[in-house]
Amino acid sequence: MPPTTDPLLRVRELRKHFPIHSGVMSQVVGHVRAVDGVSFDIYEGECLGLVGESGSGKTTVGRVILRALSATSGDVHFRVNGSETNLTTAPRATLKSLRRHMQMVFQDPYASLNPRMTVFDIVGEPLLVHGMKDAREREAAVEDLLRRVGLESHIMRRYPHAFSGGQRQRIGIARALALRPKLIVADEPVSALDVSVQAQVLNLLQDLREELRLTYLFIAHDLSVVRHISDRIAVMYAGRIVEMADADALFRSPKHPYTEALLSSVPAPHPNRRRARVPLEGEVADPSNLPPGCAFHPRCPYVRDECREEMPELLEIVPAHTSRCHLAGELGLVGLRG
Repeated sequence: MPPTTDPLLRVRELRKHFPIHSGVMSQVVGHVRAVDGVSFDIYEGECLGLVGESGSGKTTVGRVILRALSATSGDVHFRVNGSETNLTTAPRATLKSLRRHMQMVFQDPYASLNPRMTVFDIVGEPLLVHGMKDAREREAAVEDLLRRVGLESHIMRRYPHAFSGGQRQRIGIARALALRPKLIVADEPVSALDVSVQAQVLNLLQDLREELRLTYLFIAHDLSVVRHISDRIAVMYAGRIVEMADADALFRSPKHPYTEALLSSVPAPHPNRRRARVPLEGEVADPSNLPPGCAFHPRCPYVRDECREEMPELLEIVPAHTSRCHLAGELGLVGLRG
């Protein structure tokens, strides 16, 4: 996006720490640092991919941005009609008026739809909550939304159990579009679907983005999926962003060993091609007991003494490409060419 434009969303030093209780008196004995100082911008019409292993904190980032969870500290500035509002401190009345401009598509299409509600009620509920009382007007709006996501209007009187996973996710996308939002947080929207259906839903999201000028925060663990839809990619590890760059630059020339390891696990597109794997020993760092220095150092094949002692800053290594690694300027890390 052009650097002269103002971001639609500005996230600054966002933190979410969950208290750990223990003992008869349920005293706080520690904290799980699920999100620990995350900052990024998203511009209107852009898709920012947020990737990392399970437990890295990426879903928590999405929920805190929408204030489904309250932030421990930090700021989330959301721009609507030329004015910015800090979502982390906005009063409830202000937040309600802003919610129509930001919606979420959930990971599990089976759990995210109320089994006791028809498709008409599910997709039309946001319209009803925000003032569309006339049932015929809502019905016409739901028909249009279903058509946009590739579903027939006659299904609106059916219940969620009558649909496949891909169809349910389309219903969830229609619900998210009901109020014509500016920002959609898509939390692993295709991970629960078959591979063939994943491609269909991804293409749908891409088409809707262009048609409706949508802005996405696209959360996923599958780098192949993220590459297909994202303009920029941010890589998270143990609650922090460790690398951020344009999608092509990150795949071609990663600047963090964790990103290199993730890229090495992406399947080659041809059965006769093999990629050299970068093995990762151990598990994701425990966010309630992070190691000193770089949180990735116990698993890093390039670790040095300084990595064990000092936390690296997220610095710009080349223009528009940042990395949280002491050795980012020295290592010749391997990316993907094809």
